[in-house]
Amino acid sequence: MFMFGMIVSIIFTVGMALFWGIAGITAAGLPYSITNHSLKKKRTFLLRIAGIAILLNAAWYATMILQIILGGWLFVEGMVKTLIPLTVIPQCYIAVRVLPRLKSLQNSGGEPPTQAALQTAAQPGIVLSFYAASLTSGISAFSIFFFQSVLPGPVEIAQRFILVALLLLVPAIFLRRRYLKLVRGEQLRRGLAFRLLNFIATAILTAALAFIFLVANVLVGVNTSKLPEASDMMDHSLIDEGGGVPTLMSMGSDHHRQQNDHHQSGTVEVAALTGDISEPADVKFELVAQRKEITLASGAVIDAWTYNGEIAPELRVKHGDMIEVKLVNKDIDSGVTIHWHGYNVPNAMDGVPGMTQNIVKPGESFIYKFRAEQEGSYWFHSHQQASEQVRKGLFGTLIVEPEQESEIYDEQLTLINHRWETDQGYKKAFGSRDELQWKQVDPGETVKLSIINSHNISEKYLLQGTEFRIAAIDGMRIQDPQPLSGQTAFRLGSGGRYDVTFTMPNHPVLFKLGNANDESDPGVIFYTETPPAKPVFKTESALFDPSNYGKPVVNVVTETNKFDREFEMILGNKMGFYNGMFNFLWTINGEVYPRVPSFVVKEGDRVKTTFINKSLTEHPMHLHGHHMTVLKKNNVKVNTPWLSDTLNVLPGESYEVAFIADNPGMWMDHCHNLDHAATGMILHLMYDNMLPSYEVGTRSGNLPD
Repeated sequence: MFMFGMIVSIIFTVGMALFWGIAGITAAGLPYSITNHSLKKKRTFLLRIAGIAILLNAAWYATMILQIILGGWLFVEGMVKTLIPLTVIPQCYIAVRVLPRLKSLQNSGGEPPTQAALQTAAQPGIVLSFYAASLTSGISAFSIFFFQSVLPGPVEIAQRFILVALLLLVPAIFLRRRYLKLVRGEQLRRGLAFRLLNFIATAILTAALAFIFLVANVLVGVNTSKLPEASDMMDHSLIDEGGGVPTLMSMGSDHHRQQNDHHQSGTVEVAALTGDISEPADVKFELVAQRKEITLASGAVIDAWTYNGEIAPELRVKHGDMIEVKLVNKDIDSGVTIHWHGYNVPNAMDGVPGMTQNIVKPGESFIYKFRAEQEGSYWFHSHQQASEQVRKGLFGTLIVEPEQESEIYDEQLTLINHRWETDQGYKKAFGSRDELQWKQVDPGETVKLSIINSHNISEKYLLQGTEFRIAAIDGMRIQDPQPLSGQTAFRLGSGGRYDVTFTMPNHPVLFKLGNANDESDPGVIFYTETPPAKPVFKTESALFDPSNYGKPVVNVVTETNKFDREFEMILGNKMGFYNGMFNFLWTINGEVYPRVPSFVVKEGDRVKTTFINKSLTEHPMHLHGHHMTVLKKNNVKVNTPWLSDTLNVLPGESYEVAFIADNPGMWMDHCHNLDHAATGMILHLMYDNMLPSYEVGTRSGNLPD
C-alpha cells in the first residue's frame, strides 16, 4: 500500500502542477482579451481547469488519509507537516478570493471588455496564486520521491516557502507593472512577440534567483556535511533516551567525566570490555588480510581482497570453545578489522574501527578472543570502509556446532552468496562458485545448508524436489519447524542467514539463487546416482514468512507489555550532501551520521525499537551485540515471534522489535546495505556508563561503515 500510495501521490501532484500551470498561463492571458466573448471563453476554460486541479488535490489528500489508516501516522507525517501547508495556502486563496473574482467577469457580447473587467482580470494575485499552486504541487512531487521529510523542523518547513517566494518574485514585479498600466488607463501591448519576450525575460530572471538560492544551499550543504577529522562518537548534545529515566549521558560530558574521576559512576572504557579471556584458547586461527587474484569456477578473474588468500574461509568450532583469532594485515593499505556479524561478543572484540579498536594497518596484527557461547551459522567481515572491503572479498564464515548435536547431518554445506566484479562483468556466486555445482548424496541422508547473504540487497532462493525445513534464522534455532513445500521460496536480506535442512529423496534436489528461469544464477544440484541432464526449476508458488512458522520464541520481552525505553527509527531517503559530496542519502529519522542521535540505555533495560520504512527500498537493519525479538509487523502482533540480528524491512513495512540491554558497550545499529551505511545510515546504541577508547576520522584512519 505504501509504494502504491507514493506512486499515486506523485501522479496526483504532477497532475496538479500541470493543471495549475495551465491555469496560470490562461490567467496571464485574460487581460489581453479583445472581446467579451474571448474573455468569457478563457474564464470558463480556466474555471474548469482549476476544478480538475482541486479534484486531484482532494484525491491526494484522501490517499494520505488512507495511508494513515492502513500504515500509521509516521508514514505520512513528513508530507503532512511540509507539503500540506505548502499546497493548502495558495489553493485556499484561489478558492476564497480568485474564483469569485473570475466568476464576476460576466460581460457578454462581442464588444471590447470594459476597463474595469480588464483590471479585475489583471490583478497580480490571480496569476500569482495559480503559479504558486503549480510550483507548490511540483515541489511536492519532487519531495515525495527525492526529498522525503521525516520529523521536519521549522527550518526545513520554511525552506520550501522561501523557494516559492523567490520563484514568484520576478513574475510578481512584471504582473504588478502590467496591472498599474491598466489602472492608469494605458493599453496593453497585445503583440505575440512582445509577450514572448516578456515571458523569456521573466523566466531568465526567475532562473537566476533560483540559481542563487541553489548555490547558497550547495555551499551550506558542502560545508555542514563534512565529517569531523576526529570524533569519539559521544556527542552528549545528540542523544535519545527513549522516554526512560535520565542517564549519565544526559547529565552532560563534564558531569560524566567528573563522576568518573571520583570513581562514583561505575564508568568503564570500551577497551576494557574484553570479557573473561584468562583461560587458554581451545582453538586458534590466523587470518591474513591480503590482495590476491582469484579465478572463479567459470574462469572469470577478480582482483580480490581476501583472508588467507581464499574466498570466504570457514572457521568451524564447538559451542563452549574459547576462540582466538589473530588478524594480520599483509597489504591492505586502508587497514582492516574483523566484525563477528551476529555474534554477541564482548564489546572490545566487535571489530568496529574507532569504536571498539583501531584499524590493523599493514604489517600489524590484532588478536580477537572470545568464548563461543552461541551455536549456529554466522559470518565475519571487515568493518573498515566495509562497503568497499566486503565487496572486494574481506569476509568469511563462522560455524559454531552444538556441544551435543540433537540431530546428526550426513552432509553440511556452507553457502555464502556474493556478487563479484570481474573482468567479464558482475557475477553472482556461492563463494567462488559462480556456476551450478553437482553433489552426490545417498537417498535417506540428511543435508544441512547454512546459507548466508553477503550481498548488499536481498536475494531469493529456491530448493525444489523435496520438502525442507528452516532450522534456524540468524543463528537462532526455530522450535518445531514445519516442513515446507518445494514450491516455497525464501528470501534473505543482506547479512541474514538461514539454516535449511532436508532428507535426500531418490531423485535430484535442486537449489539455486534467484529466479527459476534465470540459468545464469549459481546453485547446487544434489543427485543420487546420475546427474540430471538439464535441471528444470519451477516457478515458486509461495514465499516463506518467518512470522508464522514454528513455535514462538518465549523470553522476557515477549512476556511483558512494559518497556524501559522505546525508540523509533524512521527510514527515509533524500538528496543531499554527505562529507562534502552530493549523494542520494538514506536517512534515519531524517538525518545521517553523525547527526543521528545515539540511543542511550542502561544495563538491564528492556528496550523496544520500531522500524518504519518510508523510503524507496529495503533496509536490512543490523544491531551489533544483541539479537532482537520480532514482536509486531505492520502494527499487528506476529504469530510466532522470532530472533534476528539483521531484520530486512521492505518499503512500507514497520516492525516492532525488543531486546534486553545485557551486553554493555558502544554498538553500531545500521543498515547492512553497506552502500547505505557508507553515506550515513548509521546510529549508535550507547550504554550510559561507557567511555570511549578510540576515535574515528581521517586523523586516526578509523573509518567504519
